[in-house]
Amino acid sequence: MKRNLLRIFSFLMLLAAVASCSGSREFRLDVASDDIGTQNVTLVYYSDGAYKAQTVSAIDGKFTVIGSLDAPAFIEVFVGNGTLLGELIVEGGDHVEARLSALNPENISVRGNDDAEELEEFLKDNRPLIQKNDFDALNRNIGNYIRENPRDFVSAVLLNNYYTVNGYEAEAAELLQLIPSKWREGGFTLGFEQMLSVTLASDTLAVDTVRAFAPVDTAALFTPSGAPYTLMMLTDDKSRGADSIRTVVSVLRAGAPASKLRIVDFGCDRDTMLWKTALRNLPEDYPADVERLWLAAGPASADLAGAAPTDVPFFILADSAGHMVYRGCSATGARAAYGRIKR
Repeated sequence: MKRNLLRIFSFLMLLAAVASCSGSREFRLDVASDDIGTQNVTLVYYSDGAYKAQTVSAIDGKFTVIGSLDAPAFIEVFVGNGTLLGELIVEGGDHVEARLSALNPENISVRGNDDAEELEEFLKDNRPLIQKNDFDALNRNIGNYIRENPRDFVSAVLLNNYYTVNGYEAEAAELLQLIPSKWREGGFTLGFEQMLSVTLASDTLAVDTVRAFAPVDTAALFTPSGAPYTLMMLTDDKSRGADSIRTVVSVLRAGAPASKLRIVDFGCDRDTMLWKTALRNLPEDYPADVERLWLAAGPASADLAGAAPTDVPFFILADSAGHMVYRGCSATGARAAYGRIKR
């Protein structure tokens, strides 16, 4: 009898532990802002190995988000026109209360998460450097913070989102090694790592003119102009409609209009007939403002030799002169790289 009671007690304790662990994943985020009135806002964050976007309605400048996370997340909040309203850190089990402001950053306040409060304090102290684009001083302060707090999630956030790589490659590589593997292996710093890798590899990597075909079967010459940055995606009928790609395109478009970021999808389907059929079969809710071109030679195109695409899908983020700041097989890595740039 005692043994049975012990088993029952152990089972009840196990259920309580499981319930406790499950409950710790849920978070509540209450946000208020004097800037936004009543409109939709979009939250963008990295969780479970991918970037995600969640749109909610703000009523009279207030909104609430309830969700679940299995690790700390850095959340960016955008209003309808793509303006960054604010950013914060949330973890499963948190009840975070925040006041955000794009017009008056000094009025930002966050309570309910220690990392969020620490990040808010750092950004407030360094706001003049951020506004003046004083990369040298800001990088120095970030480096000092990471060396003093190497295991903090805030350190990973600052390196991934605020540290300028160009011209500081040696220190960037040193600081990256201080970031715990749990943040790196989870993919959070992937965009930073890819940007550093490309920068270290060569300063001359570029995509200039790409010969392709438009949907009306006419020759087209693509150049990475018309916007400060262009995301070039190499896709085919098997990858084009993938949820990961659709989500990243949606997130990017939510945060940047076409005048700020061109998104060009280079079809690598084996022929134009298959390409056009695949385009017609895309879901109706596929993100808009994506230019479509077809590459006869696919990733083997001589015009893409500088980017050396290794597979399909493949992603290249370049500035208006064609200089690459990201190249790789990860859609979320491309999104992370652009997220760093737009600051």
